[in-house]
Amino acid sequence: MKTVLKNGRVLDPSQDLDFVGSVVLEDAQIVEIGEEVDASGADSVMDCSGLWIAPGLVDMHTHLREPGEEHRETIRTGTQAAAAGGFTNVCCMPNTSPPLDNPALVDFILDRSASPDAGGIFVAPVGALTVGQKGQQLSDLAALRKAGVVAASDEGGPIQDAHVMMRAMEYCLQLDLPIMAHCDDRSLSQHGSMNEGAMSAMLGVPGIPRTAEEVMVMRNCLLSLNTGCRVHILRVSTWGAVEMVRQAKYLGAPVTCEICPHHFTLTEDAVDEFDVRFKTTPPLRTKVDVEILLQALSDGTIDCIASDHSPYAPHEVNVPFDEAPFGMVGLESTVGATLRLTHNGVLSPLETVRKLSTAPAEILRLDAGTLKANATPVAQITVIDPNLEWTFDVNRTFSKGKNSPFDGTTFRGKAVLTYCGGEVYRDPLFDDARSHIALA
Repeated sequence: MKTVLKNGRVLDPSQDLDFVGSVVLEDAQIVEIGEEVDASGADSVMDCSGLWIAPGLVDMHTHLREPGEEHRETIRTGTQAAAAGGFTNVCCMPNTSPPLDNPALVDFILDRSASPDAGGIFVAPVGALTVGQKGQQLSDLAALRKAGVVAASDEGGPIQDAHVMMRAMEYCLQLDLPIMAHCDDRSLSQHGSMNEGAMSAMLGVPGIPRTAEEVMVMRNCLLSLNTGCRVHILRVSTWGAVEMVRQAKYLGAPVTCEICPHHFTLTEDAVDEFDVRFKTTPPLRTKVDVEILLQALSDGTIDCIASDHSPYAPHEVNVPFDEAPFGMVGLESTVGATLRLTHNGVLSPLETVRKLSTAPAEILRLDAGTLKANATPVAQITVIDPNLEWTFDVNRTFSKGKNSPFDGTTFRGKAVLTYCGGEVYRDPLFDDARSHIALA
């Protein structure tokens, strides 16, 4: 079958392409891109005038909760939410129940994500750094690597012992396996529920100091510099953490980092009404932090944007603020929140796509993040309407989790078509009149 996506703004950071043209797909592969293409004999032609045609988006920080926490999310619902958000690849974190510390669980995730009722996208498992995520004995990382993990992480249970972390980096260096580091010194953050500062003092809520994040970022950057192991810092939230990453890169450490939409759009002031939707780890910080984080996104110090999609069941979040779990859902709101930066001039359209697709694919060496012909197992494309105004409603999402700080928020810009070897999601808001023949 031959499909043509016509007259769209083609954005591909992997080839530094930004032009108005078309993409031709045949037998689930990209076969041609250009300003002028041969559309003869096409089974389907879609007019993408005014839309972006980009490589499929990649979320390198997603919690699918399965196995063990299916009341919060499942691989089926999580991948459906990802497809609706424009993602063709998601990396699932290892803090499930039990944690992803053995090859059998990796096989389970890969099998489930490939089932016909899943979202039709790729799931890349991230293995647990230590057995049971207890921070003591290293997992059999070689076996996990062979089973298909793309990285190892202490997400959900950050390793407090520097010696254990150094051994993990030395081991992962030999395997050419990156570490995704959750940076939180629990001796400093324990019992805290929000950012430590004037707002926490006014509300009488125990605070989490910024140093709890920054001490661990510094430690992990130094260990990366010393060992040569690739380290990806998960969800930076303070200006101090960003400056440490900047210096580590300057010194030659193979360090990268990500930021989440809630950390560049919201501040601690949102917690004023003890609203549990705004409780996350690391916590929402200050206006100054947000301003410097945006600068770091613009200058490239922050490599990519990730959702940190963390769904919870309704009964788990309908509790007092200090008893509520940390986390927010984000797969279906990430594009809308990120495009605010584009419209405000923080990121160019090409850099927006780089942060959401090409950069995370390059960091984890995934077969994704590009529109090059035959460069990926199947064509992975996300079509974005940058000007579509829509309101995010948690009651109309695919995810089981409804704990979103953006519920009721109006965004400008949305992923309207997700293609992963075939159409896996088409937004109801998309104008059907654009299609001469509906995609199969």
